[in-house]
Amino acid sequence: MKNYIKAVLLIVVLLFLVTFGIKNIQPVRLNYYFEWHTIDFPLYILTYASVVIGIFIGMLIGINKSFQQRRKIKALEKSTRELKAKADKEKKEIERPGDQKVDERTEETQKENFSEEKAEQNQTTTQVIS
Repeated sequence: MKNYIKAVLLIVVLLFLVTFGIKNIQPVRLNYYFEWHTIDFPLYILTYASVVIGIFIGMLIGINKSFQQRRKIKALEKSTRELKAKADKEKKEIERPGDQKVDERTEETQKENFSEEKAEQNQTTTQVIS
């Protein structure tokens, strides 16, 4: 179904272009600076040439932006790999008991938990003795 819609749209565009060319066959002379003249062209050829040149320039700009985006994507992927490797390395350092330093925040958290447990044990012992 999708191919039929494309075919119908292509036929409509082609019919428009052909009828435009048939209706606009008047000769046109281009005038440039310094009184430099060209040969006479039919109006439809000049119009078609302008459209084709515009499409070509647009494609060049699009290709340039595409290359810029690809370079940026590669740089970001490289940065992501480096950050993942760094995170994995730090994670391994934290998981190894005894050999590597444990993160200071983890040590502080463990000390706080230990002191809270001791305080609870002291309260329990005090209550049992009383």
